[in-house]
Order: sequence, then structure tokens, then C-alpha cells
Amino acid sequence: MKLADVPPLDNRRVHTSTEDVLVDRVVPGEILVIAFGFVSWQTRPNFDFFGRLKKLEQNSGRHINKVLVRDSGNSWYHRKIDGLGAHPDETAEALRALIVAIAPSRVITIGQSMGAYAAVMYGLLLKVDSVIAFGPLSFLDVGQALLYHERRWLAVMRDLAHNPPPSGYYDLTALPRGDTALHLIFGTKPDQANSTESVNLDAMHAHRLAALGNCTLYPYPYSGHPVVQHLIDTKRINALLARLIAGIEIAEEGMEVSPDWLGWVAENLRLGGDPQELVAILQQHGFSHASSAAAVVRGGADA
Repeated sequence: MKLADVPPLDNRRVHTSTEDVLVDRVVPGEILVIAFGFVSWQTRPNFDFFGRLKKLEQNSGRHINKVLVRDSGNSWYHRKIDGLGAHPDETAEALRALIVAIAPSRVITIGQSMGAYAAVMYGLLLKVDSVIAFGPLSFLDVGQALLYHERRWLAVMRDLAHNPPPSGYYDLTALPRGDTALHLIFGTKPDQANSTESVNLDAMHAHRLAALGNCTLYPYPYSGHPVVQHLIDTKRINALLARLIAGIEIAEEGMEVSPDWLGWVAENLRLGGDPQELVAILQQHGFSHASSAAAVVRGGADA
């Protein structure tokens, strides 16, 4: 089937497909987003961001070309991706051919966690316009992992080291930089519960990648590794994607401040808390600026 004849994807196809790569209806000259799925140990990894991209099409009034990719082997996109390649260099060549065939105006890669590593890796290999990575690792090297006490996916790193594919990229900071813009979104909440130290491995990885330059960091202090879920829960994901993908500004949905939070505001104001800091904290928890400011004014009256 020629790309021009590819039918539109729908939720049923995305959720029931047995393939590792899906291509949505192609409109040459529009933005192309290549979305990489995240890891799943219990079930086959899902495709990611399809629903969010459809929502963005509605908000922007423009079609978005979509290529959805998943790594069914949970090997951080270093082994076979059925329909693309057996290792990263082969997969990159197949994606490069797809980009040429689609002929988009801009190319963006996106992913979270394992998918974020792929978004950065293939984004740099393909010299795309921009990368949107939520909580990416910056390396898959065992030595680096032990140096930084990064043990979360050490088994994957050791498997790749013991049985390396024909090509591999185990430190993303070593990849040629080019003009690709990096957007790194990550939580900075301490990795250990109830910790008094601000130790967060995702922040470490983000700062390693930031050394490449042309990189914008988006830290979220009340999120841990699952920062996409945090942004969904606090109703900020759609506005962020609209800005980074389509270059448009839409209002964050925000939430209304609950009575419990109003009590928290009043208590902090009684203790001498700075009103502007309280507004900022409420916003970080997903409340709109207007409702946050109104809560602080109301809390001051109740203090």
C-alpha cells in the first residue's frame, strides 16, 4: 500500500493492532510526529500519544501526520522493531525513508521513559526539528549507571552489554548534536519517599543532556518519574503539547481549589507564608493562576 492510500487510524486500530509501527493518514506539508511507546513488563507495550495528538488536531484545526512505534521487547529500542529494523541503525534508516515519503513541514519525536530515550536517540540520529522527551535516561551504560547509582533499569543495560546488537547508542550525550531542539520534561520530586534530600535521577539525566545545548528544561517539583501522568492529573498536558508541537497557546484547563487546599492556604498565611509563593505552589499542583490567586485572597480573609 502506498502512503497516499493509508487510511486514518482510529482508537480501535491503535489498541488492537499486533504491529510495532503504525502510520496514520498522510498529508504532505503538515507536521510529522513520531511517537515512541513506553515500557511495559506485564503486557505488550502500548502505542503512546495517539489520543493526545488527535486532541491537538482539534485544538489547532490542522492535521498532524503520525507514526506510532513501540518496542515489544522492552529493549529501549535497541533490538528488533518489527516493520522497521533489527537494531537502531536499521530502524533509523527505515524512519528516515518514511520521513522522505511523508514530506512533512517539520519532524518531531516524542516519548516518555523508554520512549523518551528513543525520542532523543532517533531524534538526534535523524536530525529532526525538535524532541519532546518526558523523563528520559541519558545513558544505557552499566558503568555510568553504577557511577550515578542509576539502578532502575540496570537489568536492561546489562542485557545489552552482554548481548549487544549490531549497532547501539549507550550514551546520548555522545551523539552528534546538530540543530535539533531538545525539550526535556521531568519531575524533581525526591526518588525516595519521605526524603529530606532533593535527589532525583531524572533531573540528573536531564542536566546531562542539557549540556548538549539548544535544550529547554521543564522541571516539575511535585512529580516523580511518571511526569506525563502528573501533567494529565493536573490538566496541563494538552496546553504543553499544543505549545511544543503546534506552536499555539491554549488555556490550561486547570482545576478549582478544593476546601482542603483553601484550609492549607489559610494556615500557611497565618504562619507568614509568602502569598506569591503559595500561588506558585498551587499552580504546580494544577490549579489555574486565576483560581490560585483567588484562593490566596480568600485564604487571607480566613487567616
